[in-house]
Amino acid sequence: MGHLDPESRLHAIPELRWLRTIVIERALTRGDYVLSGGVRSDYYIDKFRLFSDPAVLRRIARLFTPVIAELNPDLIGGTELGGAILATAVSQMTGISMIVVRKAPKAYGAFPDEYVEGPYAAGQRVLLLEDVVSSGRELLAAQQRLEALELDVTPYAIINRGLAPIKSLIQFALPRTDAKTEN
Repeated sequence: MGHLDPESRLHAIPELRWLRTIVIERALTRGDYVLSGGVRSDYYIDKFRLFSDPAVLRRIARLFTPVIAELNPDLIGGTELGGAILATAVSQMTGISMIVVRKAPKAYGAFPDEYVEGPYAAGQRVLLLEDVVSSGRELLAAQQRLEALELDVTPYAIINRGLAPIKSLIQFALPRTDAKTEN
């Protein structure tokens, strides 16, 4: 699968249209929100309203099949917390081992001060997954942590809100509005 404009793929692939629809129907709320990067938004996408349904999570995981076929990763990586849930589902679906990248190193256990959970080896290709990105700051920080360990990393998100230079299944942006959508 080439990296076509996400909106072009959206109209060409029914599964991506389904994803956009399920996001709007189940995960979208309108209001006044501060996003993880500090940016204000009049809508929020609550990915846990998607991930809590096993059938929806499996279907989202399957959407990464063409990406996996193209990249042929050795590992599926996930960022803490939503990316780890997604990586687990994709790992289960594909049989490819997974790792998790923490936001901060853990300060306990056998390997304190480490960011990465799970086995890996220098030179391995990692498909690093995130749920929703706005600025992409956390996903790019996780990519840098893995690259410092000599891993070849391709970051990918389910949804890019249009502010981050990161590949995603869909671009998702809504015009600012005063209208409220009940969920």
